[in-house]
Amino acid sequence: MIIKGFVGEFIIFKPGVLAGDLYLTVHIEEHTKFKRIGADLYYMKKITLLEALTGFNFTIEHLDHEKFLVSTMPGEVISHSTIFLLMVFRRNFIDR
Repeated sequence: MIIKGFVGEFIIFKPGVLAGDLYLTVHIEEHTKFKRIGADLYYMKKITLLEALTGFNFTIEHLDHEKFLVSTMPGEVISHSTIFLLMVFRRNFIDR
């Protein structure tokens, strides 16, 4: 039985069952919107020159279907290498 944990996954064995090694092979498929680099997820968004000079806003739908608004401040100019950091803190992962 595998139970979802706060930091990761852990396995609980039934009483009287001999424990042994468990080997798993995980294959990660490419996602259409997100790219994983280390522990981080990246979302690439192309914007027009007008949006880069005058501002923009758009919504990102996260993997758990939660939506986040990303926007610039009025008059903020965006260069070609700008990265926005979206930090999400959740109190209870298990109940989601």
